[in-house]
Amino acid sequence: MRERRGGATRLTFLGPAPDPPFERVTSAAVVALTGDGRLVVAELDRGLDIPGGHVQRGETSIDQTVRRETWEEVRARLGALLPVEVVESDYFGADDLSYMVIRAARVTELALWEPTHESAGRRLVTPEEFLAGYRGRPAFMRHLVTRALAILAADRYPDGDECHNR
Repeated sequence: MRERRGGATRLTFLGPAPDPPFERVTSAAVVALTGDGRLVVAELDRGLDIPGGHVQRGETSIDQTVRRETWEEVRARLGALLPVEVVESDYFGADDLSYMVIRAARVTELALWEPTHESAGRRLVTPEEFLAGYRGRPAFMRHLVTRALAILAADRYPDGDECHNR
């Protein structure tokens, strides 16, 4: 649990769907996977992390936030965004719940890296390397990455073609 004014914040995993009302979503992130099975992660002040961040004024969807944050932090374009997890937070109180939404996607393009205020760099690492060095909440991130990898694996036919029958 994370500390907040008035006590600890409770985070509850709700599963991959349905998405909460967009106006209750405070942040969104993505587990982004390259064709060779590496994660694309951002080098942030707090260490390596999956691309993501807060919803900005004017955004109208979770996927729009995910795609913007991914471009800003790691200069990557993504394919289809697949639901991984909705995390409910009582940070603002039990009567004012908010949500973090996590997606999974395959990387379709890695653009030339340009440093920004969002990220000091971009790294391509195996899931194991990322999880071994993750500085945040290890069990939380292991759950997200493990679930995302399973969802991405299930989204392909055995011959490697993407499955589009959703």
